[in-house]
Amino acid sequence: MNYKESSIILEEIKKSERILINCHRGPDSDSVGSALALQEILQIMEKDVEVICPSDIPKDLIFLNEAKNIRRVNFTSFDFSGYDLFLILDSSNYSMVTGEKDSVKPGIKSIVIDHHFSNDKFGDINLVDPDMTSTSELLYHIFSDWGNEITRNVAESLLTGIMGDTGAFQYQNVGQKTIRVAADLMDKGADKDKIVFNLYRSIEFKEVKMWGKFIEAMMIDNGFVWSAIPLSVYKDFGEYSSAKEDVANLFFPIVEGTKFGIAMVETSENVISASFRSRKDFDVSVIANEVGGGGHKTAAGARIEGIPFQEAVNKVLKVARKYAQEK
Repeated sequence: MNYKESSIILEEIKKSERILINCHRGPDSDSVGSALALQEILQIMEKDVEVICPSDIPKDLIFLNEAKNIRRVNFTSFDFSGYDLFLILDSSNYSMVTGEKDSVKPGIKSIVIDHHFSNDKFGDINLVDPDMTSTSELLYHIFSDWGNEITRNVAESLLTGIMGDTGAFQYQNVGQKTIRVAADLMDKGADKDKIVFNLYRSIEFKEVKMWGKFIEAMMIDNGFVWSAIPLSVYKDFGEYSSAKEDVANLFFPIVEGTKFGIAMVETSENVISASFRSRKDFDVSVIANEVGGGGHKTAAGARIEGIPFQEAVNKVLKVARKYAQEK
């Protein structure tokens, strides 16, 4: 048994008939992959399961089985009364689930399954393992505890989540255990090449041009690089929500002589989304935490709301400079 909580969670699932699973706001590969994998496992258990999300699913993840059927909802008006259980994945707090700053949890039982060490443990039951690279890797071990057979679709969803959250295995938290999990998922039918093609080789031309705007605006400052894109540019280039994550992963941790990078974009008026990426062993999570976000040592994020674009950028930079000078 990998986790003592696994059997507790399974008992709650067995008692439930209609179950909700979330994808968090601005869903990434791990959010979507873990949700779809868990959905199929529960459907095999003959449960009525629905996956909901406050945002649209990125185009590069639509290749996953059932991704097109994830329902976009407004959590403030969603009716939870017809459901027995809410399984909350890959979300360190409830506002991450809903996309709203001051959200109120529904009255049904909730179970949080996550890998972020900054998790608020806001569920009635919480299984949080920050040693996992991704929620998808965590679910792989939970499914093992449950004795479930991993189908090809489940394997492909889990491997997509793992590859997305590890930058195709390049981050420092990837070790032999993760590689063995990935190999087993490929043995079970996950198509690694298809995942790579969809995640990393199917970028729309206009989004690549938006990458160029991030790079063009990149500045070096106190041993780190940063870039901030205003709402006007974000809209002009098609509002690609994944562009910030892509440039943060590809370009911001690679500049020689720097400790980390920060990519910021204004996604709506007075709302800034920021991604922090460490170049080696600098802990970017401390910066993210101080500006209201969270994440991991090498990769973290934050959402700053309610203040103008430049003020929000300056707030992030002030904290970043403080930690860059301390370390």
